[in-house]
Amino acid sequence: MNNCNHRYIRLHSALRTSALLAAALLVQGCATLNKEECMVADWRLIGYQDGVAGKSASAVGTYRKDCAEYAVVPDLDAYQAGRTEGLQEYCKVDNGYRLGHAGKGYATVCPAGLEPGFRAAYNEGREIYIARSIVKRTRGRIQQLQHDLSDLENEKQYKLADLVSEGLSANQRVMILYDLSELEKDKDVIEDELAVLHYELDDQLAYLESLTQHASR
Repeated sequence: MNNCNHRYIRLHSALRTSALLAAALLVQGCATLNKEECMVADWRLIGYQDGVAGKSASAVGTYRKDCAEYAVVPDLDAYQAGRTEGLQEYCKVDNGYRLGHAGKGYATVCPAGLEPGFRAAYNEGREIYIARSIVKRTRGRIQQLQHDLSDLENEKQYKLADLVSEGLSANQRVMILYDLSELEKDKDVIEDELAVLHYELDDQLAYLESLTQHASR
C-alpha cells in the first residue's frame, strides 16, 4: 500500500459512509456539493483530495458558494491543511513526469520547495509527449499521402482504359493524355513529399528513442 493510502486511512478511518461518498464524487471531478454533502463534509478530506488533484486553492470558493445556501461554512483551516498535505502527493517528481508524459496541463500549485523538481520532471515527460505526438502526426500524413497516391493510381488506370476505348475523337484522346500527364505530376509531388516524410520520420523516431532511453523515470 502506498503512502497516499496510508495517510488516507490514518486521516479518515472514522468517516461516515455519506462523507466517503461525497469525497468520491469530488475525486471523480464533481465541482459542486449538494445539501447532504455540505452537511457531512470533512473539509480536511476535501482539501486533501483537491491537493492530490492539483487544484487551485480557489476551489474552496465554489464549495463556499454551494454550501452557503444551506448555512454551512467551510472550515478553511481544515481545508487548507488537507490541501497542503495533498499537494505533497501531487507535487512528487514521479507524478510531474507522469502528467507531462500524458500531455496533461501544468498546474502551478506546488510549494516552492517542490516546484523545481516537479517542473523538471514534468518538462522531461512533456518533451517525450511532444516527440511522440510529432511522430504520430508524421505517420498520419504519410498514411494520408499513401491513400492519395492509391487514388491517383486508380484514376490513372481508369484514364488508360478510356484512352483505348472505341469511338473517341482525336480531341478526346488529347484531353485524356493531358489528364494522364497531370496525374503523373501529382503523383511525383506526392512521392517527393513521401520521401521527405520518411526521412523525417526516421529522425523523429531516433530522437524519441533517445529521449525514452535517457528518461530518468
